[in-house]
Amino acid sequence: MQLRRIVALDVLRGMAILGTFATNAGIFLGAAYADDGVEAPSAVNSFVAAALGLVTDGKWIGLLTIMFGIGLEIQRQSAIRKGERWLGTYPWRAALLVLDGLLNYLFIFEYDVLMGYGLTGLVVAVVLVTSPRVQKWVMGIAVAVHVGVLLYMDFGFMFLDQYAAEAGDYAELPEEELARLEAEWGMGQDWMVPTEGPATYWDGVSMRWHTFWDGGRAEIPIMFMMGMGLFLVGAYLYRAGIFEESGRKLRRWVMILSFGVALPIDWGTRLFANGMLASTNRYLTSACVSIGLLALVAHFYASGRQTGVVGKMLTNVGRMALTCYIGQNLIASVLFYEWGFNLARHMRFGVWNEFIAFGFVWVILIAFSTLWLRFFKRGPVEWLWHWMYVRLSSLTAGRR
Repeated sequence: MQLRRIVALDVLRGMAILGTFATNAGIFLGAAYADDGVEAPSAVNSFVAAALGLVTDGKWIGLLTIMFGIGLEIQRQSAIRKGERWLGTYPWRAALLVLDGLLNYLFIFEYDVLMGYGLTGLVVAVVLVTSPRVQKWVMGIAVAVHVGVLLYMDFGFMFLDQYAAEAGDYAELPEEELARLEAEWGMGQDWMVPTEGPATYWDGVSMRWHTFWDGGRAEIPIMFMMGMGLFLVGAYLYRAGIFEESGRKLRRWVMILSFGVALPIDWGTRLFANGMLASTNRYLTSACVSIGLLALVAHFYASGRQTGVVGKMLTNVGRMALTCYIGQNLIASVLFYEWGFNLARHMRFGVWNEFIAFGFVWVILIAFSTLWLRFFKRGPVEWLWHWMYVRLSSLTAGRR
Protein backbone atom coordinates (compact mmCIF):
# COMPACT_ATOMS: atom_id res chain seq x y z
CA MET A 1 0.00 0.00 0.00
CA GLN A 2 1.37 3.42 -1.03
CA LEU A 3 1.07 5.78 1.90
CA ARG A 4 0.13 9.43 1.51
CA ARG A 5 3.19 11.68 1.57
CA ILE A 6 2.92 14.21 4.38
CA VAL A 7 3.45 17.62 2.81
CA ALA A 8 4.40 19.30 6.08
CA LEU A 9 7.38 16.97 6.54
CA ASP A 10 9.11 18.11 3.35
CA VAL A 11 8.29 21.75 4.05
CA LEU A 12 9.74 21.46 7.56
CA ARG A 13 12.88 19.77 6.27
CA GLY A 14 13.34 22.57 3.76
CA MET A 15 12.85 25.21 6.45
CA ALA A 16 15.36 23.45 8.73
CA ILE A 17 18.01 23.16 6.01
CA LEU A 18 17.74 26.79 4.88
CA GLY A 19 17.48 27.98 8.47
CA THR A 20 20.66 26.23 9.56
CA PHE A 21 22.56 28.03 6.82
CA ALA A 22 21.09 31.37 7.89
CA THR A 23 22.50 30.59 11.34
CA ASN A 24 25.94 29.64 9.99
CA ALA A 25 26.33 32.21 7.21
CA GLY A 26 28.51 34.48 9.34
CA ILE A 27 31.12 31.73 9.69
CA PHE A 28 32.03 32.15 6.01
CA LEU A 29 32.33 35.94 6.21
CA GLY A 30 35.37 36.31 8.45
CA ALA A 31 37.27 38.25 5.79
CA ALA A 32 34.51 40.88 5.77
CA TYR A 33 35.36 41.77 9.37
CA ALA A 34 39.08 41.08 9.38
CA ASP A 35 40.41 44.58 8.64
CA ASP A 36 41.19 46.87 11.54
CA GLY A 37 39.57 49.73 9.63
CA VAL A 38 36.06 48.30 9.78
CA GLU A 39 33.77 50.78 11.49
CA ALA A 40 31.95 49.97 14.70
CA PRO A 41 28.43 48.70 14.08
CA SER A 42 25.65 51.28 14.00
CA ALA A 43 22.57 51.11 16.21
CA VAL A 44 20.57 49.76 13.26
CA ASN A 45 23.17 47.07 12.59
CA SER A 46 23.20 46.09 16.26
CA PHE A 47 19.40 45.88 16.35
CA VAL A 48 19.21 43.79 13.16
CA ALA A 49 22.00 41.50 14.37
CA ALA A 50 20.19 40.96 17.68
CA ALA A 51 16.91 40.24 15.87
CA LEU A 52 18.64 37.82 13.51
CA GLY A 53 20.12 35.97 16.47
CA LEU A 54 16.71 35.69 18.14
CA VAL A 55 15.22 34.11 15.03
CA THR A 56 18.08 31.86 13.92
CA ASP A 57 20.32 30.78 16.78
CA GLY A 58 19.41 27.24 17.81
CA LYS A 59 15.91 27.26 16.33
CA TRP A 60 16.68 25.55 13.06
CA ILE A 61 19.24 23.06 14.31
CA GLY A 62 16.63 22.10 16.90
CA LEU A 63 14.01 21.64 14.17
CA LEU A 64 16.44 19.63 12.05
CA THR A 65 17.14 17.36 15.02
CA ILE A 66 13.43 16.76 15.62
CA MET A 67 12.95 15.96 11.93
CA PHE A 68 15.63 13.28 12.10
CA GLY A 69 13.77 11.70 15.01
CA ILE A 70 10.53 11.74 13.03
CA GLY A 71 12.31 10.20 10.05
CA LEU A 72 13.63 7.43 12.28
CA GLU A 73 10.13 6.62 13.53
CA ILE A 74 8.80 6.61 9.95
CA GLN A 75 11.47 4.10 8.97
CA ARG A 76 10.63 1.92 11.97
CA GLN A 77 6.93 1.90 11.12
CA SER A 78 7.70 1.18 7.46
CA ALA A 79 9.82 -1.83 8.43
CA ILE A 80 7.04 -3.19 10.65
CA ARG A 81 4.42 -2.80 7.87
CA LYS A 82 6.68 -4.83 5.57
CA GLY A 83 6.91 -7.59 8.16
CA GLU A 84 10.58 -6.91 8.86
CA ARG A 85 12.25 -6.95 12.25
CA TRP A 86 13.47 -3.70 13.65
CA LEU A 87 16.40 -2.72 13.75
CA GLY A 88 16.84 -4.70 10.58
CA THR A 89 19.34 -2.98 8.29
CA TYR A 90 19.02 0.41 9.98
CA PRO A 91 22.58 0.21 11.43
CA TRP A 92 23.82 0.53 7.84
CA ARG A 93 21.84 3.77 7.50
CA ALA A 94 23.37 5.10 10.71
CA ALA A 95 26.86 4.06 9.61
CA LEU A 96 26.44 5.79 6.25
CA LEU A 97 25.22 8.93 8.01
CA VAL A 98 28.32 8.93 10.22
CA LEU A 99 30.50 8.43 7.13
CA ASP A 100 28.72 11.27 5.33
CA GLY A 101 29.29 13.47 8.34
CA LEU A 102 32.96 12.57 8.60
CA LEU A 103 33.56 13.36 4.92
CA ASN A 104 31.50 16.55 5.19
CA TYR A 105 33.52 17.63 8.23
CA LEU A 106 36.93 16.90 6.73
CA PHE A 107 36.37 18.18 3.21
CA ILE A 108 33.67 20.85 3.51
CA PHE A 109 32.53 22.24 6.88
CA GLU A 110 33.78 22.02 10.46
CA TYR A 111 30.36 22.30 12.14
CA ASP A 112 28.79 19.20 10.60
CA VAL A 113 25.90 17.59 12.51
CA LEU A 114 25.52 14.38 10.50
CA MET A 115 28.10 12.43 12.52
CA GLY A 116 26.28 13.24 15.74
CA TYR A 117 22.91 12.37 14.19
CA GLY A 118 24.18 9.02 12.94
CA LEU A 119 25.54 8.05 16.36
CA THR A 120 22.43 9.30 18.12
CA GLY A 121 20.13 7.57 15.65
CA LEU A 122 21.79 4.22 16.25
CA VAL A 123 21.17 4.47 20.01
CA VAL A 124 17.62 5.82 19.64
CA ALA A 125 16.80 3.07 17.14
CA VAL A 126 17.53 0.54 19.89
CA VAL A 127 15.41 2.51 22.36
CA LEU A 128 12.48 2.42 19.91
CA VAL A 129 12.40 -1.35 20.25
CA THR A 130 11.34 -0.94 23.88
CA SER A 131 7.91 -0.09 25.27
CA PRO A 132 6.51 3.47 25.22
CA ARG A 133 7.00 3.61 28.99
CA VAL A 134 10.72 2.85 28.70
CA GLN A 135 11.04 5.37 25.87
CA LYS A 136 9.54 8.09 28.07
CA TRP A 137 11.98 7.25 30.86
CA VAL A 138 14.94 7.38 28.49
CA MET A 139 13.68 10.67 27.03
CA GLY A 140 13.30 12.16 30.51
CA ILE A 141 16.74 11.04 31.64
CA ALA A 142 18.38 12.33 28.44
CA VAL A 143 16.70 15.72 28.79
CA ALA A 144 17.65 15.97 32.49
CA VAL A 145 21.30 15.16 31.79
CA HIS A 146 21.31 17.57 28.85
CA VAL A 147 19.93 20.40 30.98
CA GLY A 148 22.46 19.69 33.73
CA VAL A 149 25.39 19.78 31.31
CA LEU A 150 24.22 23.03 29.72
CA LEU A 151 23.80 24.76 33.06
CA TYR A 152 27.23 23.55 34.11
CA MET A 153 28.71 24.99 30.92
CA ASP A 154 26.93 28.33 31.26
CA PHE A 155 27.80 28.85 34.89
CA GLY A 156 31.35 27.83 34.03
CA PHE A 157 31.56 30.60 31.43
CA MET A 158 30.08 33.03 33.94
CA PHE A 159 32.83 32.05 36.36
CA LEU A 160 35.47 32.69 33.70
CA ASP A 161 33.98 36.09 32.88
CA GLN A 162 34.05 37.06 36.53
CA TYR A 163 37.58 35.73 36.93
CA ALA A 164 38.71 37.69 33.87
CA ALA A 165 37.07 40.89 35.11
CA GLU A 166 38.93 40.60 38.41
CA ALA A 167 42.22 39.70 36.73
CA GLY A 168 41.86 42.30 33.98
CA ASP A 169 42.17 40.01 30.97
CA TYR A 170 42.40 36.31 30.15
CA ALA A 171 45.79 36.96 28.59
CA GLU A 172 47.10 38.25 31.94
CA LEU A 173 46.28 35.05 33.79
CA PRO A 174 49.23 32.84 34.70
CA GLU A 175 49.85 30.32 31.96
CA GLU A 176 49.25 27.36 34.25
CA GLU A 177 45.98 28.82 35.55
CA LEU A 178 44.74 29.63 32.05
CA ALA A 179 45.51 26.09 30.90
CA ARG A 180 43.66 24.69 33.92
CA LEU A 181 40.59 26.84 33.29
CA GLU A 182 40.51 26.03 29.59
CA ALA A 183 40.83 22.32 30.33
CA GLU A 184 38.09 22.46 32.96
CA TRP A 185 35.60 24.65 31.09
CA GLY A 186 36.61 24.06 27.47
CA MET A 187 36.99 27.75 26.67
CA GLY A 188 39.80 29.48 24.79
CA GLN A 189 40.62 33.15 25.28
CA ASP A 190 40.13 34.00 21.59
CA TRP A 191 37.08 31.85 20.93
CA MET A 192 34.88 34.74 19.79
CA VAL A 193 37.41 36.55 17.60
CA PRO A 194 36.31 36.44 13.94
CA THR A 195 38.96 34.93 11.69
CA GLU A 196 39.41 34.74 7.96
CA GLY A 197 38.76 31.50 6.12
CA PRO A 198 41.60 29.21 5.00
CA ALA A 199 43.94 30.57 2.34
CA THR A 200 43.74 27.34 0.33
CA TYR A 201 41.23 24.51 0.25
CA TRP A 202 43.76 22.04 1.64
CA ASP A 203 44.61 24.44 4.47
CA GLY A 204 41.01 24.05 5.59
CA VAL A 205 41.15 20.26 5.31
CA SER A 206 44.40 20.19 7.28
CA MET A 207 42.99 22.49 9.96
CA ARG A 208 39.91 20.33 10.43
CA TRP A 209 42.02 17.18 10.58
CA HIS A 210 44.41 18.55 13.20
CA THR A 211 41.64 20.08 15.34
CA PHE A 212 39.27 17.13 15.06
CA TRP A 213 38.15 17.13 18.71
CA ASP A 214 39.13 20.68 19.62
CA GLY A 215 37.12 22.06 16.70
CA GLY A 216 33.57 21.38 15.57
CA ARG A 217 33.57 17.74 16.78
CA ALA A 218 33.59 18.93 20.39
CA GLU A 219 29.90 19.72 19.86
CA ILE A 220 29.01 16.05 19.27
CA PRO A 221 28.47 15.12 22.98
CA ILE A 222 26.07 18.06 23.37
CA MET A 223 24.28 17.18 20.14
CA PHE A 224 24.08 13.55 21.27
CA MET A 225 22.29 14.35 24.52
CA MET A 226 20.02 16.91 22.86
CA GLY A 227 19.41 14.44 20.03
CA MET A 228 18.48 11.64 22.42
CA GLY A 229 15.69 13.80 23.81
CA LEU A 230 14.55 15.45 20.57
CA PHE A 231 14.69 12.28 18.48
CA LEU A 232 12.35 10.61 20.97
CA VAL A 233 10.16 13.72 21.18
CA GLY A 234 9.86 13.73 17.39
CA ALA A 235 9.02 10.01 17.33
CA TYR A 236 6.42 10.48 20.06
CA LEU A 237 4.75 13.44 18.34
CA TYR A 238 4.60 11.57 15.05
CA ARG A 239 2.98 8.55 16.69
CA ALA A 240 0.58 10.84 18.54
CA GLY A 241 -0.71 12.18 15.21
CA ILE A 242 0.64 15.73 15.20
CA PHE A 243 0.50 15.74 11.38
CA GLU A 244 -3.02 14.35 11.22
CA GLU A 245 -6.16 16.47 11.13
CA SER A 246 -7.27 14.71 14.32
CA GLY A 247 -4.19 16.03 16.13
CA ARG A 248 -5.57 19.56 16.47
CA LYS A 249 -5.67 19.48 20.29
CA LEU A 250 -2.10 18.19 20.52
CA ARG A 251 -0.84 20.87 18.15
CA ARG A 252 -2.65 23.59 20.09
CA TRP A 253 -1.08 22.56 23.41
CA VAL A 254 2.37 22.26 21.86
CA MET A 255 2.12 25.76 20.41
CA ILE A 256 0.82 27.21 23.69
CA LEU A 257 3.74 25.76 25.66
CA SER A 258 6.30 26.56 22.98
CA PHE A 259 5.30 30.09 22.02
CA GLY A 260 3.68 31.05 25.33
CA VAL A 261 6.39 29.74 27.68
CA ALA A 262 9.60 28.73 25.89
CA LEU A 263 9.75 31.66 23.45
CA PRO A 264 9.47 34.42 26.13
CA ILE A 265 12.12 32.66 28.22
CA ASP A 266 14.42 32.26 25.22
CA TRP A 267 14.12 35.83 24.01
CA GLY A 268 14.02 37.31 27.51
CA THR A 269 17.27 35.69 28.63
CA ARG A 270 18.96 36.56 25.35
CA LEU A 271 17.92 40.23 25.50
CA PHE A 272 18.15 40.98 29.20
CA ALA A 273 20.62 38.48 30.65
CA ASN A 274 23.53 39.42 28.39
CA GLY A 275 24.02 35.93 27.07
CA MET A 276 24.64 34.41 30.50
CA LEU A 277 22.69 31.31 29.41
CA ALA A 278 24.10 31.12 25.89
CA SER A 279 24.44 27.33 25.75
CA THR A 280 21.07 26.79 27.42
CA ASN A 281 19.43 29.14 24.95
CA ARG A 282 21.04 27.55 21.91
CA TYR A 283 20.53 23.91 22.84
CA LEU A 284 17.45 23.93 25.09
CA THR A 285 15.06 26.88 25.00
CA SER A 286 15.52 27.23 21.23
CA ALA A 287 14.77 23.54 20.80
CA CYS A 288 11.51 24.02 22.71
CA VAL A 289 10.60 26.84 20.32
CA SER A 290 11.44 24.52 17.41
CA ILE A 291 8.77 22.08 18.59
CA GLY A 292 6.24 24.91 18.35
CA LEU A 293 7.38 25.67 14.79
CA LEU A 294 6.83 22.01 13.96
CA ALA A 295 3.29 22.13 15.34
CA LEU A 296 2.53 25.40 13.53
CA VAL A 297 3.54 24.10 10.10
CA ALA A 298 1.82 20.76 10.77
CA HIS A 299 -1.37 22.66 11.65
CA PHE A 300 -1.14 24.76 8.49
CA TYR A 301 -1.12 21.68 6.25
CA ALA A 302 -3.16 19.24 8.38
CA SER A 303 -6.42 19.96 6.56
CA GLY A 304 -4.93 19.11 3.15
CA ARG A 305 -3.89 22.65 2.16
CA GLN A 306 -1.82 22.90 -1.03
CA THR A 307 1.80 23.95 -0.80
CA GLY A 308 1.69 27.10 -2.91
CA VAL A 309 4.76 28.75 -4.44
CA VAL A 310 6.79 29.17 -1.22
CA GLY A 311 5.76 25.79 0.10
CA LYS A 312 6.79 24.15 -3.17
CA MET A 313 10.24 25.73 -3.02
CA LEU A 314 10.69 24.55 0.57
CA THR A 315 9.39 21.10 -0.39
CA ASN A 316 11.99 20.75 -3.14
CA VAL A 317 14.78 21.62 -0.74
CA GLY A 318 13.30 19.26 1.84
CA ARG A 319 13.15 16.35 -0.60
CA MET A 320 16.86 16.90 -1.29
CA ALA A 321 17.72 17.70 2.33
CA LEU A 322 21.03 15.80 2.44
CA THR A 323 22.22 17.24 -0.88
CA CYS A 324 21.23 20.77 0.14
CA TYR A 325 22.73 20.48 3.64
CA ILE A 326 26.12 19.45 2.26
CA GLY A 327 25.80 21.65 -0.81
CA GLN A 328 25.03 24.91 0.98
CA ASN A 329 28.30 24.85 2.91
CA LEU A 330 30.29 23.85 -0.18
CA ILE A 331 28.69 26.67 -2.19
CA ALA A 332 29.38 29.20 0.58
CA SER A 333 33.01 28.05 0.87
CA VAL A 334 33.56 28.51 -2.86
CA LEU A 335 31.86 31.90 -2.88
CA PHE A 336 33.28 33.51 0.25
CA TYR A 337 36.58 31.89 1.25
CA GLU A 338 39.93 33.12 -0.01
CA TRP A 339 40.61 29.89 -1.92
CA GLY A 340 37.38 30.41 -3.89
CA PHE A 341 35.93 33.65 -5.25
CA ASN A 342 36.75 35.44 -1.98
CA LEU A 343 33.59 37.56 -2.13
CA ALA A 344 33.71 38.12 1.62
CA ARG A 345 36.76 40.35 1.13
CA HIS A 346 34.59 42.81 -0.80
CA MET A 347 31.57 42.82 1.51
CA ARG A 348 31.38 45.84 3.78
CA PHE A 349 27.71 46.03 4.72
CA GLY A 350 27.83 45.10 8.40
CA VAL A 351 25.16 42.65 9.48
CA TRP A 352 23.59 42.87 6.02
CA ASN A 353 26.52 40.76 4.78
CA GLU A 354 24.81 37.74 6.31
CA PHE A 355 21.47 38.47 4.63
CA ILE A 356 23.24 38.79 1.29
CA ALA A 357 25.17 35.56 1.88
CA PHE A 358 22.33 33.32 2.92
CA GLY A 359 19.90 34.90 0.47
CA PHE A 360 22.25 34.21 -2.43
CA VAL A 361 22.90 30.62 -1.34
CA TRP A 362 19.16 30.05 -0.78
CA VAL A 363 18.41 31.10 -4.37
CA ILE A 364 21.01 28.65 -5.68
CA LEU A 365 19.67 25.78 -3.57
CA ILE A 366 16.03 26.41 -4.45
CA ALA A 367 16.78 26.77 -8.16
CA PHE A 368 18.98 23.67 -8.26
CA SER A 369 16.59 21.43 -6.29
CA THR A 370 13.60 22.57 -8.36
CA LEU A 371 15.39 21.89 -11.65
CA TRP A 372 16.89 18.58 -10.51
CA LEU A 373 13.60 17.12 -9.26
CA ARG A 374 11.98 17.75 -12.63
CA PHE A 375 14.17 14.99 -14.05
CA PHE A 376 15.15 12.78 -11.12
CA LYS A 377 13.34 11.19 -8.19
CA ARG A 378 16.17 11.72 -5.70
CA GLY A 379 18.86 14.32 -5.15
CA PRO A 380 22.42 13.38 -6.20
CA VAL A 381 23.67 12.72 -2.66
CA GLU A 382 20.43 10.92 -1.80
CA TRP A 383 20.85 8.73 -4.89
CA LEU A 384 24.45 7.81 -3.96
CA TRP A 385 23.46 7.24 -0.34
CA HIS A 386 20.56 4.97 -1.36
CA TRP A 387 22.76 3.03 -3.78
CA MET A 388 25.35 2.38 -1.07
CA TYR A 389 22.66 1.41 1.44
CA VAL A 390 21.07 -1.10 -0.94
CA ARG A 391 24.46 -2.69 -1.70
CA LEU A 392 25.44 -2.94 1.96
CA SER A 393 22.02 -4.31 2.94
CA SER A 394 22.20 -6.97 0.23
CA LEU A 395 25.64 -8.03 1.43
CA THR A 396 24.28 -8.44 4.95
CA ALA A 397 21.27 -10.40 3.71
CA GLY A 398 23.52 -12.68 1.64
CA ARG A 399 25.47 -13.74 4.70
CA ARG A 400 22.42 -14.87 6.66
